[in-house]
Amino acid sequence: MYIVDGQYFELTLKQKLFFFVISLVINAFGNGLSVATAMGSAPWTAAGANLSNATQWPISVFLAIIAVSIALINMILLRKIDWPRFFGNIIFGLSFSWLVGVFSKLFIAYGIQNISWTLRLPIDIFAVFLIGVAISIYQRANWIMHPLDDLTNILRFNYFFGNASKAQMSNFVIAITLSLIAFLFSHQLVALGVGTVFSFLLQGHNIAWTDRHLFKRLVHGDVYKKEA
Repeated sequence: MYIVDGQYFELTLKQKLFFFVISLVINAFGNGLSVATAMGSAPWTAAGANLSNATQWPISVFLAIIAVSIALINMILLRKIDWPRFFGNIIFGLSFSWLVGVFSKLFIAYGIQNISWTLRLPIDIFAVFLIGVAISIYQRANWIMHPLDDLTNILRFNYFFGNASKAQMSNFVIAITLSLIAFLFSHQLVALGVGTVFSFLLQGHNIAWTDRHLFKRLVHGDVYKKEA
């Protein structure tokens, strides 16, 4: 939804495409950069990295599997079959998984892991912040989103009365559990660090901040609120 002078308007196709592309690129850029810094990634990206480390399969494979699984869970939580939304989730999730791999390899090739940790840490925090910015944009555009962030939106408006922080933290608990399960097999934890803690504790606040300050006319349509 878009608000102008107190009136609400549906987004045009051109606007939807704009917000879809910009949020997809920002999200993948932030996730790829956080993986490359090795200072801690967002919990779901960390889960994919740990499952990859435990099995030696590419991280993109697990990010894709997670995307498809959560897209199915979203339909269950919404208690309705919405195939356009489901396939939109899949398109975003698979595109995101591929782009994260591209960006992480690019930053690693440029030697970001070889610089001092005192420089990598603020870069990592900035990367995680960018993820929150992207989530805010495509949740408000509410057209095509990553299924994990669609899940956060569903939890936020259907189960947590609009509270972004509670919805985000509930989402992340599952991701951290997957990392711990992978640890039982690999006896290593990767992609977990300061950036993960920052994401777990503050990503909901980052999303809420972006809601208020970036693309301020782009607002939630509250489409997930239950009817009274």
